[in-house]
Amino acid sequence: DSSSSDSSSSDSSSSDSSISSSSNDHASDHFGVPPDSEYAQQVQKWTIHIPIGLGLCPWAGKSYNRKCLRFVTCHGKHPSDVSHFVGSEIELLTKTKIEPLSSTLIVCPEVAIWKDFQVFEDYVTSGIYGDLENSEMAEGRITFVAFHPEFLRWRGLPKGLQVGSTVQSYWGFIGSKSTETAPATILETESKAFGKKKVKIRFGNTIEGCRQDQFVPIDWIDHTDSGPPLPNNFMHRSPYPTIHLISNKDLASFSIRTISRVKRKNAQRMMDLGWEGLAKRMANYEH
Repeated sequence: DSSSSDSSSSDSSSSDSSISSSSNDHASDHFGVPPDSEYAQQVQKWTIHIPIGLGLCPWAGKSYNRKCLRFVTCHGKHPSDVSHFVGSEIELLTKTKIEPLSSTLIVCPEVAIWKDFQVFEDYVTSGIYGDLENSEMAEGRITFVAFHPEFLRWRGLPKGLQVGSTVQSYWGFIGSKSTETAPATILETESKAFGKKKVKIRFGNTIEGCRQDQFVPIDWIDHTDSGPPLPNNFMHRSPYPTIHLISNKDLASFSIRTISRVKRKNAQRMMDLGWEGLAKRMANYEH
């Protein structure tokens, strides 16, 4: 449901006016300020303890230390209310007088349909662009990252699949996913580079223009069953549905090598800790 109610729309517009009224000030004045609600405080606490505390996102640590992380709450009850709010925050983030590594986490505790992670995930990955009044301002300039209490994007191999198993899988071609599958054999089920999020497979027949051996995401393998949730989901499990707005200009400042190194480190960390180790971390955080 993308319709907006009067009460939630006024919440969004009140936030917009607080930003626009300060348009003559430095945009950075809005960063490094305390979270604006108990909801945002909880997300800030989680961010410090999990993504930053576990060293999963070194850039978030730098942003926080520079007082460039902004934690705000959208009290809108419908996705359209949140889109209106997001538009205002994008405007703030794309101002010229903004410190590098400035980013915003928008906490959305009151959208009832977002208790379902998949509904929230669909909004953040695609629906948000159709809802924004000025989507051109976001596309190419802002990246949206989803956090959710029930975050579940990555699963392991379905039961019965292992090294040596023959499967039907999509393949990668110039950064894109193929439109059809082909027979392949599983060579590796985990790696230092990808942990258990990808498996290495060998296609039985040579595919023109593609490597015969490829690392592919688990969900590219055509299988009727779902595998167990991977610990990698844990790093995105915030107390409330939250949308992280990151400037693409900042992302472009990180080298591919640096990003790959962080991904490898995170993959290894998640495999080492496992769900049991992560549960202990959460117990410490909650107390």
